[in-house]
Amino acid sequence: MGGGLVDRGTDRPWNVNIHYDARLAACVPATAVAVLDAGCGDGFLAAELAGRAPGVVGIDIDAPVLRRAKARFPDAPVTWCHGDVMTYPFEPGSFDAVVSNATLHHLPDVRAALCRLSQLVRPGGTLAIVGFPRAEWRDLHWAAIGFVVRGTAIRLRGKWEHTAPQMWPPRDTFRELRHTVRELLPGARVRHLLMGRYLLTWTRPAADVGLSQGPKPADPGSTVKRSR
Repeated sequence: MGGGLVDRGTDRPWNVNIHYDARLAACVPATAVAVLDAGCGDGFLAAELAGRAPGVVGIDIDAPVLRRAKARFPDAPVTWCHGDVMTYPFEPGSFDAVVSNATLHHLPDVRAALCRLSQLVRPGGTLAIVGFPRAEWRDLHWAAIGFVVRGTAIRLRGKWEHTAPQMWPPRDTFRELRHTVRELLPGARVRHLLMGRYLLTWTRPAADVGLSQGPKPADPGSTVKRSR
């Protein structure tokens, strides 16, 4: 990204998650001031966003990986927060954009996580998530395409192993996730990405003033699901 603090040259570490950082960064409005990277992990996305917006916050629940992010990007103007995005005392509607890469499948309740992240977006702002769907037989063609494309990219570019904890397999299939998103976030779009990921994008309606409540998690009797 032009003006970003992260070098996209050949010496930049690469893996599929890092590859899709650019896709998420492109979802952030050019006018954004405050941006949250939820589950910032090793810090690549947060550091890149710092070249686009002056108020970038990266939060992660894993203290060692957050320390490594700070050490990797010591000059990035990012506010690094150690904590759980589900309970950290952010005010509702605090951010022009909330982005998250490879985190949603770590969280114990996907529905509650989507509610929480959407509540942090101010009216007119953007929520953008790249995540992993759990494969099912109806998605085998996508899984096969992703396997081939991902394998080819890794052979050509190598694969940098991130330091964050891993959670596998994802709990939700693409269809389960899309159903939940349609219920909670009218107007949101969920689409397949080539290398075995999905992209969820949603713009909070500019007239939405229900920031204190927003979408509601399922009641305890409902079937609910839980990332970095």
